[in-house]
Amino acid sequence: MFFSKDLRVRVGGIIIENNRLLLIAHKKDHDIYWLVPGGGVEFGESLDEALRREFIEELNIRIQTHSLAMVFDSIEPSGKRHIVNICFYCSCESGNIQIGEEKRLHDYAFYSLEELKHVPMYPPINRDLQAILNKDKHEIYLGKKWLEK
Repeated sequence: MFFSKDLRVRVGGIIIENNRLLLIAHKKDHDIYWLVPGGGVEFGESLDEALRREFIEELNIRIQTHSLAMVFDSIEPSGKRHIVNICFYCSCESGNIQIGEEKRLHDYAFYSLEELKHVPMYPPINRDLQAILNKDKHEIYLGKKWLEK
């Protein structure tokens, strides 16, 4: 079996409003999982440009990118995939949130600190996001995060 050895870079945006964190749901087959909005960086595109594009595509909003929030690797144990996730604090500049047209996009919601405990996230960064939402001191580099179903 042949595996691609390409490294994928994914940007994500952390938007907090009224002490609640914005997440987006993806649906793959019959599974629904949540993650911070964002997506892949295209060759020649800055991290900021990619994140702004992804927010427009996924949620129809324009954002402003602020400081770095966290970085982590998602490395599939079989070696099929390696994604470097780079997440920034962001704020909404304009637009009304609505789900984009990509087939995998399913829903969006704002989650409280307590609700984040129970949200199915891939990769599993629930505790890290809780620390951010709670304004606790946290590591910027989280290491390797992967959850097998």
